[in-house]
Amino acid sequence: MFIATISPRSTGKTTITAWLLHALHERGYPVSGFDADESEQLYHWWEARPEGSYPFEVHKEASARFHLEAPKKLPDGHIGAVDCGHLENHSGIGWSVLRVADLAIVACAATNSDVERMDELPMDFFINQVIPKRADKKRPETWVLLCRVQPSSVVAPRGIRKTLMDDGWNVFTTEIPSVQKYSSTGEGVPITAAGSHFDELVTELEQRGLIKK
Repeated sequence: MFIATISPRSTGKTTITAWLLHALHERGYPVSGFDADESEQLYHWWEARPEGSYPFEVHKEASARFHLEAPKKLPDGHIGAVDCGHLENHSGIGWSVLRVADLAIVACAATNSDVERMDELPMDFFINQVIPKRADKKRPETWVLLCRVQPSSVVAPRGIRKTLMDDGWNVFTTEIPSVQKYSSTGEGVPITAAGSHFDELVTELEQRGLIKK
């Protein structure tokens, strides 16, 4: 299966994908990474991996042919986590990724401006446009992940969550805070996901039946 992390603009998708890959791997899931962003940041992180980190493959696949090429590189039984480029600037790649995505995680910072950007794209219309091109002719399972949440903030993310749910979005209970552990992710930085918010996210994915071994 493919899990694609998407958003209209930069919201930490590469960080989310890298940590999710590690969290899934540490929980016993076979995984492969796919860098569908022309910046190739995830791939560079994988290339510069310190010993013991990134114990899985990451493939460069920033192409509007993702739906044709990436499935050939995903071993049977693996979860392919995809770092997708900004949909505002790379719509062709985004649509190609969504043609084969089993789960789309919409990364949304817990700010009004990011919610407004989803409305301006508009994100739901963008996702629905790919339905006729998908093999099952259905919208991919889609969930919003609130990220860059200020650790001391309670009221703001609660309001953002309500707004999104009122607009018909599924929203994960797990939230990713804006903390140094995640913001410092980069080339040569090891990742241990056990006990992290991404470990919690894997648990929620399992509980909601979105992934299974």
